[in-house]
Amino acid sequence: MRRIVKIVAMLFCGLLMAACVPDKGFREEFESSVKGYNRMLRWQEVVGAGQMYMEPEGRDTYMTTAESMRRRGVTITDFRILTMEMLSDRKRGDVMVEFDYYALPSYRIKTLTYKQDWVYRDVDDKKSWRVKSALPPFD
Repeated sequence: MRRIVKIVAMLFCGLLMAACVPDKGFREEFESSVKGYNRMLRWQEVVGAGQMYMEPEGRDTYMTTAESMRRRGVTITDFRILTMEMLSDRKRGDVMVEFDYYALPSYRIKTLTYKQDWVYRDVDDKKSWRVKSALPPFD
């Protein structure tokens, strides 16, 4: 009888632990989207990053800033994700990223902190993370 109770208790604990991590795929999707977006910015794919990750409501402003960056010769040389926090119950996330960049004709490296607000969208069977924050002013 004790053996059966032990087995049932172990199974119950296993089920309880498995139930504690339902968001693992959700969290991985968030991290993948954040890294993908920032990587695209780093490799000068600013327009593509906007088309792929930007919320439709803010896309026009984003594209205007992207065009301004291109005209001014802004080049991002590196990025670091400082913080990444996903709030699964509210389907939103906050990310703080630091960019190193220069703007021609100067080659002096500057550093800029960019706070990104992310939201999870579930529209027409298309589920994805989208950034709401406009691009920062790369002065």
